[in-house]
Amino acid sequence: MSIRKIITDIVELKKENDEVTLEEAEEIIEQLELSLKSSEVPGVGLAAPQIGIHKRVAIIRLGNEKLNLINPHIIEKKHGFILNGEGCLSVPGKKVNTRRFKEILVKDDLHPAGLVLVDMIAVVSQHEIDHLDQILITDRDLSNQPGRNDPCFCGSGKKFKKCHGK
Repeated sequence: MSIRKIITDIVELKKENDEVTLEEAEEIIEQLELSLKSSEVPGVGLAAPQIGIHKRVAIIRLGNEKLNLINPHIIEKKHGFILNGEGCLSVPGKKVNTRRFKEILVKDDLHPAGLVLVDMIAVVSQHEIDHLDQILITDRDLSNQPGRNDPCFCGSGKKFKKCHGK
């Protein structure tokens, strides 16, 4: 199995990602681990689209914590805060201030009943799930966010506060 280079092309990173089977996910997780370990810049998580695989798989390797996510969705978010200086392996050299949550409930194929994540593993999981939803830290950059009553950037026609401003 060859090591895949981390993608920095925004057009490539914004492509839609398909759901996977558990069998497909096993091989993708191995490729993600190899790519994360061989990255020139240390990282704590990686999503399949970041290595050119447009599937809904991500890994988190945060200290002793190891989490694999297969077809994940965030069900609930609690305790929002501003994270200063969030970075990304696919956006090298850029640090942005983002709005994240200290506690989230995630459901995926490995945790169908749901998994409550808190603190840093919750933050990293939000970041990686964003990749699976074609969202980059530059999209979450608070200095680029529309005002609460501006139209949402997603094109829904709703006000930002009622859509992605939650």
